[in-house]
Amino acid sequence: MDYLTWNNSIAAHFFKPEMAGSTVHLYVTEKLITDIGQARGVDFSDFIAAIKTGPPGVTRQGLCVKALQSRDNWQQRELDYPPYIAYLALFVLAAGIEGTFAAHSYYPRLRTLLGEEPTTGQYPSFNRMSELWEDLEKWSNQDKSGELGIFNSTSIGKRNHIGLPIAQTLLTEKERRALPAIFAAADLDPISYPAEGAIALLLAKHGCKQLRKRTLDLLKETRDSDELRQALLEWIIDELHDWDGTAELSDKKQVYGLLRLCCKLDSIAKRATLSLRCSTKHEFPEDDLLLFLEDNSSSFSCSEYSGVWSLPLISKSEGKTVAASEFDWLQGVKMRSADGKWCFKLPASPIRVFVKGDTEGLPGFVEVRQLPTQQPFYLAAHQECLELLTKWGELSCQGFEKLQITDGLPSGWHFFKVAAACSDELIKDKYPILAFSTNVRLELDGGIRRERGNKFFNFAPPKLILQAGSESIKLYCNNQLLDSTKSTGVCELPADIPAETKLLIEARNGEEIIRRCSLFLIENYSLPSEISAPQFDRFGNLLTGDNGSASVAGALVRGVDFPDFNFNTFLPIQGKQRIFYVGKEPGQIAICPAESLPTDWEPVWAISKGRHRGQAMFCGTNLAESQPSMSKCKNRKKMRAWKEILWHDRKIISPPDRSNLKPLWKQFQKEAERV
Repeated sequence: MDYLTWNNSIAAHFFKPEMAGSTVHLYVTEKLITDIGQARGVDFSDFIAAIKTGPPGVTRQGLCVKALQSRDNWQQRELDYPPYIAYLALFVLAAGIEGTFAAHSYYPRLRTLLGEEPTTGQYPSFNRMSELWEDLEKWSNQDKSGELGIFNSTSIGKRNHIGLPIAQTLLTEKERRALPAIFAAADLDPISYPAEGAIALLLAKHGCKQLRKRTLDLLKETRDSDELRQALLEWIIDELHDWDGTAELSDKKQVYGLLRLCCKLDSIAKRATLSLRCSTKHEFPEDDLLLFLEDNSSSFSCSEYSGVWSLPLISKSEGKTVAASEFDWLQGVKMRSADGKWCFKLPASPIRVFVKGDTEGLPGFVEVRQLPTQQPFYLAAHQECLELLTKWGELSCQGFEKLQITDGLPSGWHFFKVAAACSDELIKDKYPILAFSTNVRLELDGGIRRERGNKFFNFAPPKLILQAGSESIKLYCNNQLLDSTKSTGVCELPADIPAETKLLIEARNGEEIIRRCSLFLIENYSLPSEISAPQFDRFGNLLTGDNGSASVAGALVRGVDFPDFNFNTFLPIQGKQRIFYVGKEPGQIAICPAESLPTDWEPVWAISKGRHRGQAMFCGTNLAESQPSMSKCKNRKKMRAWKEILWHDRKIISPPDRSNLKPLWKQFQKEAERV
């Protein structure tokens, strides 16, 4: 095998469509190289020979110098993958070599691989290999928009150039495959998980048989400043975040999720109404789940609510929402479906943390498993915790207050309100759930993706979630500072970003870039002419072959003539409510149901208006082409009506809900003021 064949074979092993949107770690072992070579009848020595020869066109001498030269203008050469990945694979391979080497000795390992004397001392230009790691990050995240996987060039330790390959070796492939079962045994959840210290303790406890001694030792390390430990935990949390709750235990695949407490407070009545909801990243079944307690004493109906949430659990025997106070929160609760496929757990804990549920689309408050930073929260605590909890609350919190709740809590439990936690030092060791996160995380939440990867439709962009313990860390989009308005750590993309634009998102501490990711907003998308997915007829029967009959595959429907869209059905008319359809030019207005829409202009806004208030909804076909434009209108009655609904009634018309539409709404109001 020549160099480029080796390079592309290694690259294809890591960067592939099924890794879209997931984090890629370039963990390379001698076994992996051997397996790749065996498929073509060559061995490990062939890989080393190819590395020494280098790719075609390289004229310089020296391992690292060749690697740098291979990068020059590589994207203009129509290559499938960056041509330096095989060199990076070699560097990672060297970091994982076992033998009689000093613990922090890297270069003797690398020289041993290449058949040289295992002497110390850096290879010429090795300190510039960081340029290749950064280029790989740019290619995977920006150029490919995460469609083949997301790679982050993370370095650990003080020697950055050595720390880059070492960071790829913290978990073996075998350990990665074992993580889902460990997550399930440790009652971890990809939606709401505790701080890194608590995760480390849980994995060390439940992964003692599946994880290497080196990994377990790092997890048991108590110094948060240990860079190896922090990098390992970051990797593990990436895996946890991507986990859909599926795990294989005893050769049986099961789906795991959490039972989460939800709370509605009535401070006047001194009552807390607590229910249980299931949360899981796995898709809920179409039919309701019937869940049983482990002793089969009771059964509960679980119905999907939205996204990752179920409705509150219903008691099958009583036919009403089950009161969560009936369960033992100290010991935890486990429920399973009759076939054993589904399992939901309420982890045991003497302290429960609650935050506002509006960010999850839920009423009241919802339980989380990590101490929020710089925002209010509530606590439910068992009386065994009160002494230390009260001391911590008075010394380390703002607005720490015990609420007088006399109805709705289990016996021996108390409820507290906290304006903000300033420190976790007094309490995190005893109760890890009250620990701040020490790592910085940047995540994309929601939005509608086009296929897999980080391409999103412009009308439904994701929100950005920054989890950072320091207020000095700020979020930027293409060098524009973003404002976190709704709740701490949650940002929305600027409304004025044009479609078909690549966005580079960076979390910065001053000038230092801590985390980065990229995404691409698209507006125009044509459906494929060929359908590779299975097609079904109107009754749901699978079609074999294309016989020209009506068929459906996902959102693509063929063989059916659709009527033109009727805007009169866009908003339901209730009672005496009217719908005002407004175009982008003065005078373009139609009031339904009294009028029908003309054919010479298209509505931009559909405004429902009753006796007191109204609501504006965007109904244009293209945001960029929906800007208001001034023109002369001969029909003065229509022009006055256009101005009245946009300007005179502006205080009783609620603006559109989506933030990226509000600037357009204000533009229409300004233009209407001038009419």
